[in-house]
Amino acid sequence: MPLLLMIFGVSLVAVSVRLTVRAAVIPRLALKRHLREIRDYGFEGVVDEQPLSGAERLRLALRSAAGSLGRFMMRRFPSLPSLSQSDLSAAGIYDLTPEIIHGIRTTCAISLPALFGLLFAAAGKVSALGVLLIVVSALGGWIIPSALIHRRGGSRLDEIDRRLPELIDVLIATVEAGMGFAASLNLVAERFQGPLGDELKLTMKRQSLGMTIQQALGEFAERCDTPSIRAFVRTAARGESLGVSIGPVLRELSSDQRRRHRQAAREKMQKAPIKMLFPLMFLIFPALMIVIIFPAAYSVVHNLSGVFG
Repeated sequence: MPLLLMIFGVSLVAVSVRLTVRAAVIPRLALKRHLREIRDYGFEGVVDEQPLSGAERLRLALRSAAGSLGRFMMRRFPSLPSLSQSDLSAAGIYDLTPEIIHGIRTTCAISLPALFGLLFAAAGKVSALGVLLIVVSALGGWIIPSALIHRRGGSRLDEIDRRLPELIDVLIATVEAGMGFAASLNLVAERFQGPLGDELKLTMKRQSLGMTIQQALGEFAERCDTPSIRAFVRTAARGESLGVSIGPVLRELSSDQRRRHRQAAREKMQKAPIKMLFPLMFLIFPALMIVIIFPAAYSVVHNLSGVFG
């Protein structure tokens, strides 16, 4: 009997020790496994900062100065128009803020006329043409950066709209082959190049970081705010939320997009004669009239001068 009690007591002590060790060790093991999963997912933890080169430090300092100047100008002169984040996103500019762009525009509007003023001061005289050049350079320094960004954004959105039917056709083939929409979009994103491919890669990266596919597509529509992209995102989001096959809907959307592109092409074609009117009237016709009329006018004047001479 005492032997049985001793064995029972030793067993209880062993079980207690095991449970204590388990309670102390398992949380640490779970934490290590969780950290390993995070590392495998893509988080690399704290890394040693690499020293920045002189060019990188200069670029960061210039960006900081431009951002401070832009924020000051926005607060001081709120009536001056500034670019929005959607304008920068449409142009594919993600590493600059509207404040930095506002500061760059202000710097150009101040530095260019100051440079011309110094040149005219060194020459010793400032004419009316010089004053006009200073004013035009100030306006150009303010307008040209925003005009270039808008032009880049417009051409980029046009390129995305042009390639959207091709994207929809590939998605139709993959979806009807049995893949889910998110998997199809992820597969297609790796194979598309250009602005559309960049936007798709960014969309899928946002989705992989924890967003739903509807939220990632919503950000895609905000970055590329065109009727075609909005229709594509709305169709995809509705199909994902309802859980129905979106192959037939995408096929109809592809036909609608191509029909819209044809209509836009016809509209541009009909606007072409009106756009050609100004260069015809003021550039081509005067030169043509000079070429045609000058020989006859010269002959008439020469003959009349011979008769009356």
